[in-house]
Amino acid sequence: MKVKSTSSKIKGILLVVATMLLIIAGCSKKTEKTTYQQVKNGVDSRVTYYYQDDKVVKQTTANKITYTSLRANDKNEAKDKIKDEVQKYNDTKGVTDKIAYHDSYLKENVTVDLEKASVNDFLKLTGDSKSADSSSKKKYISLEKSEKLIKKQGFKKVEDGKYKEIPKAELQVKKPLTMKQYNEINVEKDDQGGTTIAELKDKYGKPDSSSTSTYTWYTNYTHSGYLRVTTNDKDKVQNKFLLQPTVENDKFSPEKYNDINDEISEDELIEKLGTPYQVETSSTSGIIYYITKDTTGQRIQDEYAFQVENGKITGKKSTAE
Repeated sequence: MKVKSTSSKIKGILLVVATMLLIIAGCSKKTEKTTYQQVKNGVDSRVTYYYQDDKVVKQTTANKITYTSLRANDKNEAKDKIKDEVQKYNDTKGVTDKIAYHDSYLKENVTVDLEKASVNDFLKLTGDSKSADSSSKKKYISLEKSEKLIKKQGFKKVEDGKYKEIPKAELQVKKPLTMKQYNEINVEKDDQGGTTIAELKDKYGKPDSSSTSTYTWYTNYTHSGYLRVTTNDKDKVQNKFLLQPTVENDKFSPEKYNDINDEISEDELIEKLGTPYQVETSSTSGIIYYITKDTTGQRIQDEYAFQVENGKITGKKSTAE
């Protein structure tokens, strides 16, 4: 399945031959094969045609698809996004679609046996059957026309088994930061201390985005969760910010919020209420946010903020009040 937009992305590579003209002809018995590949936007697609003369008798597609390209945060979200298309393929005679899920990507192997598959059924998978010659009893997919189309789509013929690979940076496993990791990043205070940007790069790798003094590391594949720091002219952390909306928290409740008093420390707060939704920290102060969601679990219902100064809770405020 070639990834473009979430709905159309999922159909693509399997069906690259589906818009070919269907031609009446015979075929030889000798079966040969040729392979094409495209590596683009977090997707590695390798399409192999097995053919006899100009007739394609089988097509296999091996895809490596990053969760980032699917806009999924983990294998469960990825599975949910593609399940309908996978089922549709597997329900088509002569077509099999097998998926294996890994930490930051999935591997898909699609086989289309054109000796068994109905060409019309195969074309229906694209949502376009107009290219079929309904008056013909013997139909086949043309290798020549398939190659022209796949080249036009940006695929390159693979020579001598020399495949390209998705860059390692795009396969990097992204995990939420713990509060311990966040607190290990020191903000400079009174020209003292302060984690350097070089130290952060050494620990978390190259930032996913950066400007003159702002650096961002994503903590999930949809880029909705991230660690962001700003630095001063000495390249030391001046402010830090952590947002992780997809992290589950089964500790927090409005009742526990009401029980918190101003004498508690920041560490004690985290221990009682679990991982925050959002944290902002400067040299002397900060804000810690928790949230509740509505009955759908999709929208924020209320926010619960705690003011922090020098490691102590000094105030709190909630939109529910």
